[in-house]
Amino acid sequence: MNTAKSEIRDYFIAILNEDDGSLEMEPHCGKCDAHLNEDYFCENCRRNCLCLDIYCETEITYTKVMELIEGQERFKKFRAFNGPKK
Repeated sequence: MNTAKSEIRDYFIAILNEDDGSLEMEPHCGKCDAHLNEDYFCENCRRNCLCLDIYCETEITYTKVMELIEGQERFKKFRAFNGPKK
């Protein structure tokens, strides 16, 4: 799936909680990279964001995210990336 450079892709940064093994997803605006609140509204850009990309900082996190994407129908529109957003 190729993405045009001009296309804005909002995203999550996935973090694995070392205490209990759960995934924590931090939403970010794809236009300005600002951290988003629970309503996914970017105060900087004044826009509603839709996070469908997931950046995983570790291989273990990436594996867990891929299990979710491949194992549950509701996550089929998401894309996972192994490594930080560049």
